[in-house]
Formats: sequence, structure tokens, C-alpha cells
Amino acid sequence: MSGQTRREFLHNGMSFVAMGIGMPALFMEAAQANTLGKLASLGSSPSSTDKILVLVEFGGGNDGLNTVVPYLDPVYQKLRPKIGVRKQEVIPIDKNLGLHPRMKPLMELYEKGHLAVVNGVGYPNPNYSHFESMDIWQLADPAHQMKERVGWVARYFNEDGHLKTNPLSGLTLSGNMPLAFTAEEMAASVYSQGQEDPFTSSNKGDTEAQAKLAARRAIYSQGTVANSHLDFIRKVGQHAYTNTTEIRTALATYDKKASKESRYPQYNDFANSMQSVAKLIIGGLSTRVYYVSVGGFDTHANQPYAHGQLLGTIAETLVAFFHDMESQGRMNDVTLMTFSEFGRRAEENDSNGTDHGTASMMFVAGGAVKGGVHGEHPSLTDLKDGDLKFTTDFRRVYANVLDSWLGADSQKVLGGKYDALKLI
Repeated sequence: MSGQTRREFLHNGMSFVAMGIGMPALFMEAAQANTLGKLASLGSSPSSTDKILVLVEFGGGNDGLNTVVPYLDPVYQKLRPKIGVRKQEVIPIDKNLGLHPRMKPLMELYEKGHLAVVNGVGYPNPNYSHFESMDIWQLADPAHQMKERVGWVARYFNEDGHLKTNPLSGLTLSGNMPLAFTAEEMAASVYSQGQEDPFTSSNKGDTEAQAKLAARRAIYSQGTVANSHLDFIRKVGQHAYTNTTEIRTALATYDKKASKESRYPQYNDFANSMQSVAKLIIGGLSTRVYYVSVGGFDTHANQPYAHGQLLGTIAETLVAFFHDMESQGRMNDVTLMTFSEFGRRAEENDSNGTDHGTASMMFVAGGAVKGGVHGEHPSLTDLKDGDLKFTTDFRRVYANVLDSWLGADSQKVLGGKYDALKLI
């Protein structure tokens, strides 16, 4: 960029936006990541009938052993005499494994063949840091072989020309832009619950508010010198207006179509976020990948109650979400995948909890999913320094989702060839 650095331009552009005539917060990070000349294709949205992926992060390190329980293994009860799930309470899914009792609602999906349980998920040379291990999952790069810190979903977007620079290709409801979506030219946006729409106002009697709205529209519609910095701001504003309208329309459509069976847990952020995702999908938003996070899985102490509450809310929410999808004929268009940065140690600690461990589990759900149990459950008698040995490299799950669901070349996106699990 002539005359000033990109960083200086972005700083000045943000100052311009802060003057009360700005772009929607939802598109700010996408705008920061784009450069001049990259906006021409922003209006080229993927079709609303394209396959959709919903990523759900279990933040903190989910205890896979108490989520998918080896309830017939006597070693399990020896390792966890206080916090282990009792055999008579487990919800069996095969002859050896069962779900935590609070996840009973998920059996509706499981019995229909729409829920896959993936065992022993991890990666070589595990890292016990929340931040570093989560980065590994987000980058899909355990050995740090890639030169640039570009997220695995962002690399998928970059492989698809019509997704690469569209701010609605990816949408996160987690409050921050996840590393999985992050790239130099970002094709993703942040959506906040109930955020202000900067192009409309419900208070028509507020003359000051109406004046600001008129000024915004005027600035974004006026002519500017082609390829100038102001032209960049104007184009971002124009596309922001279009995409904000698309989101608003999608949200309004939901109430007319929502399933009466979709009972989301009340007063819960995760449930609210998932219902928002349902609204946007049912409303026809063009987003290809959604990202939602739920925290609280770092259960070092008093684990049984807290973990049970989390799993119960998640199960109820996911069932409500898929009721929405099924009622609107979108069940076969949506695949949902959960993940966590690591599991917990096999043995309980002295605080009725578990410490940072290694291998855990994943759920993959949707109408196109081949349900059932996938992958070998880790041995409880063959541990490494008290930790489970992973049996399924998480990139095998990513490879299946990329190849069979998103229609991408997983070898290009993941930087290597992985024997994809047959989940889809």
C-alpha cells in the first residue's frame, strides 16, 4: 500500500469508524484482515443449500472417561472410586461403553443413527497447556511444521475461491475470533448476541440516532476514488450493510419456522448461541462454518456436579438444535463436531476432580453421519505416566469432514494425508 503501511491504514481506518459512523462490529475483524482490491468478491456468497459445519468447542479439557464411560472395566472404578459414574447409572451405547447419565437426551440422536462417538482422540507428543494444546487443535499442526499460523478452517476457505474473502463464510458466536478461522485475509466474522444493527434503529423518534444512520448510509454510498483507502472503507461498509441485512432477515424468518419440539435450556449462553445458529441456518444465511464455545471443563475439583451440569445442558441443547434442523428439512445439510483441547488424567485427584490429561473423545452429529462407536477406546491398564494413550489422531476426523462433507482436499488443508475415519 503506497503512502502508508497497512498497519497505519488499519489504525486510521479504525479511527474513522470510531467517529460514530462506523461499520458493524461483526465485520470489523474481517475488514482488518482484508486489503485493497480484495473486496470485489465479497458479494459472492455460498449457496444456502451448501453443506454446513457447526464446530462446538468444549473449553477447559473435557473428561472423556466420564463422558463416554467404560462402565464394565473394573479398573475404571479403581481409578475413580469417588468421581466415577456408577455402572447402574450409565446409558449403554454398546457392550462396554455408555454415556454419562446426564447425556441421556442424546440417545434420541444415537438411536436414529445420527450421532457418532469417537474414542481415544488426541495427537502425538501431547501438550498439557490449555493455550498451546488448543492452538494445536485450531491449527491442526501438532508438530508446528507450518510456516504461518493460519487456522485449519481458514485454510479450507483459502482453497475455495468463493469462500476466501466473504465475511459470512465463517461465523463465530464465541465472542472472539478463533484461531481456526484466522488468516491474513480473513473470511469470517464475529456475531454477538443482540448486537446493535448500525444501519437501522427501532427508535424512530430519536432524531440524533436517525441522523447518525443517515450519515452512515451517505458515507458508504458516496463515490470515492477507485482503489483509495476511503474506497476500501466504503466497500466494506456497503458489504457490511448487505450482510447485516441478510443476518437480520434470517433471524426474523426463524420464528415462523421453528419446531415446537425445540426446547432449548433457558438462561444459558451456550443454548442461546446454538439457537442463534439454528435461526441463521433456517433463515437461509450463506455461512458455511459456524463456531460456538462452551467453557467450564477444567474440572480440577468437585467434578461430578459441575461436569454433569455441563453435559446435561449440552445434551438438551443439541437435541433441541437438531429438532430445529429436522423440522425444516435441514437435517441432512448440517454436521456438528465437538472437540476439546485435551482430556483428563485417568486417576481422580484428592479434590474429587481430575487434572490435565491427554486423549479424550469427540461427538459428530447430523443426518449424514454414520452413527455408532468409532475408534478404539484407550486402555486403562496401558497408561503413559498416568495418562491415556491416544488411539485416534484428531486429524483423521478433520480429514473425513473436509473430504466427505465440505468437499475439500484434506491433504492440502492439513498438510499431509490422514486415514480418514468413515463418519460421513
